[in-house]
Amino acid sequence: MHEVSFPLDLSVFTRLIPTLFFLAVGLFYFLKNTAAKYLDIGGAAAGGFDRELISVGAEDCSVCGKFCTTKCSRCQSVRYCSAECQTSDWSLGHQRKCRDVGTTNLAASARNGLRFRASRDCLERDQNKIRFKPREVLFPYEEFVKYFNWDYPELAPCGLMNCGNSCFANVILQCLSWTRPLVAYLLERGHKNECMRDDWCFFCEFQTHVERASQSQLPFSPVNIISRLTNIGGTLGYGRQEDAHEFMRYAIDTMQSVCLDEFGGEKMVPPRSQETTLVQYIFGGLLQSQVQCTVCNNVSEQYENMMDLTVEIHGDAVSLEECLDQFTAKEWLQGDNMYKCDRCSDYVKACKRLTIRRPPNVLTIALKRFKGGRYGKLNKRISFPETLDLRPYLSQGGEGSDVYKLYAVIVHLDMLNASFFGHYICYIKDFSGNWYRIDDSEIESVELEEVISQRAYMLLYSRIQARSSLSSTSLRSEVQEEKETDTLAMKACQKELVESSMVEAIDTSEDLVCEEESSLSSSSSTSSCSSPSVVTSECCAEVERVDTLDSDSNPWIDDDDSAADHEEAVANGNIDREVKDQAVVTASVPSSCSKSQHPVRDTDTKMIALNDVEC
Repeated sequence: MHEVSFPLDLSVFTRLIPTLFFLAVGLFYFLKNTAAKYLDIGGAAAGGFDRELISVGAEDCSVCGKFCTTKCSRCQSVRYCSAECQTSDWSLGHQRKCRDVGTTNLAASARNGLRFRASRDCLERDQNKIRFKPREVLFPYEEFVKYFNWDYPELAPCGLMNCGNSCFANVILQCLSWTRPLVAYLLERGHKNECMRDDWCFFCEFQTHVERASQSQLPFSPVNIISRLTNIGGTLGYGRQEDAHEFMRYAIDTMQSVCLDEFGGEKMVPPRSQETTLVQYIFGGLLQSQVQCTVCNNVSEQYENMMDLTVEIHGDAVSLEECLDQFTAKEWLQGDNMYKCDRCSDYVKACKRLTIRRPPNVLTIALKRFKGGRYGKLNKRISFPETLDLRPYLSQGGEGSDVYKLYAVIVHLDMLNASFFGHYICYIKDFSGNWYRIDDSEIESVELEEVISQRAYMLLYSRIQARSSLSSTSLRSEVQEEKETDTLAMKACQKELVESSMVEAIDTSEDLVCEEESSLSSSSSTSSCSSPSVVTSECCAEVERVDTLDSDSNPWIDDDDSAADHEEAVANGNIDREVKDQAVVTASVPSSCSKSQHPVRDTDTKMIALNDVEC
């Protein structure tokens, strides 16, 4: 007989055994995690959370009362003698109690790390909802003033490498890096520790940029910001030539949005509280638009938040002051651009004026040089001062400290007045007062005369003294008080007009009655009109008639109507007079012709006594 044998390959067998072992272990943990995720079967091995039994001091079991030395690994508040007791307590309701009590003090183990991380994220979201309660002031203004007056003269400018058509971003990053309160906040306090964003954050990246620029002596590449232009502004693109002013507006708006994220986002923060962030304290201001109707003289006021000023270059304007004069000049709304008056309920001719209601602490001015067309840039030189007084362009007198100092200038270099290509450079003043010309990575020290001789595109001014702490709430209350004052003044004026017309009617009626009485017999007269301070019963009748007239009616009274009214009043033996002021107050004064004195108010608000008159 022949023996039949199967050859055995030991190398295949040695590889097969470990493979099967790891597959079995992986399958076991997969089934365990899947069951724990989708099935509520409780227990220490398959529960919604791992419930390890940790040895502790001896104590009674919370289920059966037996002697035990273990406790729940999550909440650590109950004891069990076995896994069966723990499973029973879990199904009876300890699952909910354990989640509420022990979520904050359980360290994730290697086996339940993913599941516990999800629960911890849910807890953090709940805590954030509690913290995201509306607040009146998001950032203390006193702390901002400290950053505004921050002084660190050791900082020196640092160049930035061009990452490919990135000069528009380099100049803005340089200007923001020398905005004193912003740099002081990032270097002293920082934003990274307070950031609530899980994805890329421009404010965090800009903090890294400022820290690197303050420590580096050689130019470096801001590619971490340039490569994320779409995260800053949706229309910006990497490698394309963009507008510096547009990039700055996107950057400031993004930082403002990040500041609001710390308190739940823009939707959860009231509009008046949104004006109390650090970014608003630095760049934010308020514009006032005032429209006056030429028909009824009604004045309508609207307010708009501003982060910068975009100033037109009109006509013969050759200086920044003239451009600001044009910006705040009166504009007539007429023709096809008539104004819809709420009081007149019609389209009327009106006068409009735009002024600065609340000036910002850092003023950014953009001269609108780019017009339509590929060769539509205005290269006319507009002179600008180092010290700018903004008080002539304010809605009211201001605080007396609305004086600004120039600290940054952005210039756009081009060929043939082309608006579709060019190069940006900037001039920066450091915290010691020295001026530098920065062209990407090249830095050159210059004098002030060279700076103010440039054809500037953007100008950045900083207040000499920080604005007083005027919150949006106090501003709105101030505006409301002014409106109430104007309303009261208008009502007082209307009151004087009404009373004046009434007294004129009274005086005229006195003359008419005197002429009538002169033709009658002196024996039939019971009162005299010789004294101007005495009002007879005929005058009372005339006052009664004037009070019943409409404000638009003729105040003069005919003699026949006056006589008829007088006869009716005498027949009744009693005259009730009610003086009504249409604009302000309603005062009812009874008037009688039988042995009594009644006051009447004239234009000088003096009291005129009525003599006793017998009817």
